[in-house]
Amino acid sequence: MRRSTVLSVAVVAVSLLGLTGCDDATPAASSTPPATAASTSGAVPTDAPTQTPTLTPTPTATPTPTATPTPTATPTPTAAPAATTEGGAIDPEKALALAERTPYAATQDFTTEGGAIGAVTKARVNLNGPVRSGRITESMSAGGSDLVGGGSDSGPSTIVTDDGTTYIKSGSSWRTSPLGDRIPDYHGYAKALLDLGRSARKGMEDCEGTPCFHLSGTVDLERMKAVEPESYKILKGKGVTSFRLDQWIDAQGRTVRYDRKTELRGVPMRTHGTFRDFGPVEKVTAPV
Repeated sequence: MRRSTVLSVAVVAVSLLGLTGCDDATPAASSTPPATAASTSGAVPTDAPTQTPTLTPTPTATPTPTATPTPTATPTPTAAPAATTEGGAIDPEKALALAERTPYAATQDFTTEGGAIGAVTKARVNLNGPVRSGRITESMSAGGSDLVGGGSDSGPSTIVTDDGTTYIKSGSSWRTSPLGDRIPDYHGYAKALLDLGRSARKGMEDCEGTPCFHLSGTVDLERMKAVEPESYKILKGKGVTSFRLDQWIDAQGRTVRYDRKTELRGVPMRTHGTFRDFGPVEKVTAPV
């Protein structure tokens, strides 16, 4: 491959790099008998035979009816997670709807390959929130020469804070960057695949022990405009009109694997990798 072509592709790849979770008691009736009226006449009363009062028979107690035992309720079977069917298969539409309202953090490990170019992206990112933030470490080489970062770099080379500010490391200092999409909207990519219809639904697969649903298809470049604007501008300027995308999501709609293929000036480019160690969103502040 001509050196000019390699360098041209490398420049584009550098630009793309990194643009890349009570009872109521009833009162008792009164037992006091009514008082007998007193005589008001002045006559001496005639002796009357003493009358033995007739005993009122004690009423026989009405037996208390035996309470009917309350039938034991049949336990309701535990419902399957909202994003899975009864058989355990993931419903990708429900999974993505669940992820859409559940921000999360994840560790990203990506590799980019194309011709003489090799690049590695490692990051801890917050996804699906109002701002995609995180700390990103990037390295790239072309033709044996380091273009970005280097194997000895241990710290992040890009930081996107919780307010959306992007910081790029330059030597030992940091500067702000106007680019606002250094962390792509992977959820948006998965929705773009789902919108392709049934042909994009490849079914359940195992992702290193995690049940995943595989989505795959050719996506029109225009769908990238909303999820990765800067990369869209670069690829459109190079005449790219579509790209091949494979994406695996879990039952919570989180991207577990990602594999995108494009072609730049006749050179096949592939970016692929995984997300792991999902957890709650983490605070990302400006570098010091």
